[in-house]
Amino acid sequence: MSNHWIVRVGDGENFKNSKLLFWGVKKGKNNNIKSIVEKRFTPGDIIWFIISKEYGGKAIGVAEYTEFHDRNEEPLISINTYSNKDQNWKGEEDWDIQIHYKNLYVTEKQDIKIIIKCASPILNYETFKNKNNLPDLYNHYKNFKYYAEPKIN
Repeated sequence: MSNHWIVRVGDGENFKNSKLLFWGVKKGKNNNIKSIVEKRFTPGDIIWFIISKEYGGKAIGVAEYTEFHDRNEEPLISINTYSNKDQNWKGEEDWDIQIHYKNLYVTEKQDIKIIIKCASPILNYETFKNKNNLPDLYNHYKNFKYYAEPKIN
């Protein structure tokens, strides 16, 4: 069974404006966020993209993880990484860890509320699934796969 991950996307605007199928996060203190992605994400894992509580606290997309790349590992020539401008993101934040995915389903209209009190931008659903009255994301994903078509980029 694939792991389900919850990834925060702020207000969601840069996520919605993305040209390519990847999301960027900061490395975190002592590379802790990079370490989570590098050591615990497995191709085929499911990623739920959620907007922060102040913007509605709900899932706006779900996709299947494929790989990640670190911008800092390509300092001279970008082969696998892209700039914020390339991705159509506003701001100059250092979203160095680029989490790639496929089969993106847009879930915003379904109003799936996911509000978790935790500062981390990446959370393992398994840790929180029985807390905070979270919805059954396994079942929601199964239904998206059955009833919906992924977004084509």
